[in-house]
Amino acid sequence: MNTADLLFLLLRAATAVLCGVAAREAWERARLPGQPRQRRWRARCGAAVLLALGVFALEDGVGEALGRPGEPLRWRSWVWVILDLSIPAQVLAVLSTLRERDRLEAELAAAVRSDPLTRLPNRTGFAEAATVALAAAARDGRPVAGAMLDIDFFKAINDGWGHGAGDAVLRDVAGAMRAVLRPGDVLARVGGEEFALLLPGVDARGAGPLLERLRAAAAAVPHPGAPGQRITLSAGVAVVEGTGLEALETGLRNADGALYAAKAAGRNRVMVAG
Repeated sequence: MNTADLLFLLLRAATAVLCGVAAREAWERARLPGQPRQRRWRARCGAAVLLALGVFALEDGVGEALGRPGEPLRWRSWVWVILDLSIPAQVLAVLSTLRERDRLEAELAAAVRSDPLTRLPNRTGFAEAATVALAAAARDGRPVAGAMLDIDFFKAINDGWGHGAGDAVLRDVAGAMRAVLRPGDVLARVGGEEFALLLPGVDARGAGPLLERLRAAAAAVPHPGAPGQRITLSAGVAVVEGTGLEALETGLRNADGALYAAKAAGRNRVMVAG
């Protein structure tokens, strides 16, 4: 085997390897959840074609390099080597672009449903997660409580120490509350300093101890002002009866009324609707 034969065989082997890698990635893409059936079949057919091309390339390399030792390779053979090598390389480039597109689409979908400051769900994300939780609780026959929470005197924090300090308080309070919640609880930021909370498995009065733990968690967040000042929360809680957005909105509207009652009573407390 001369140098030209060895180079030809190596290029054909490289084509076979790239075809195998591209076929595997195409097959994995076909298995991604949420793919339309037509797209899955196209990916599978593409994987099969790539595997066939890889087998052909390896067989041709062995045949040309070892089957006719000493005979010069025709220029057309070199052209086909380059063309065949470019096919899996281009497929891999396209698959890489599709992966990046999928990542960007996932980030965009997450941005639509989440608050960028606190990383909690926003109103849209909360509505979606809460309706799922309500349906699950209804199937299990469990009660559900909804709560509205508000950081007391938050405007004074923004006015006195700047919006950067206010943002830090929001992030820290959100993180402190999230650490206290149970698996299955749904917390969201639905306004400037306002949060909504769904608590499956407890009624309005049974939610009291958890809401008190949330107040205590918020009080542990450093205040941007004097050391003697504390972050406090006011909260209203109500039962959520039924499933779907209408039941959720009714329950949270009742909880919002209890929140206003808590503020009117002096803030830094939990009030139960009704």
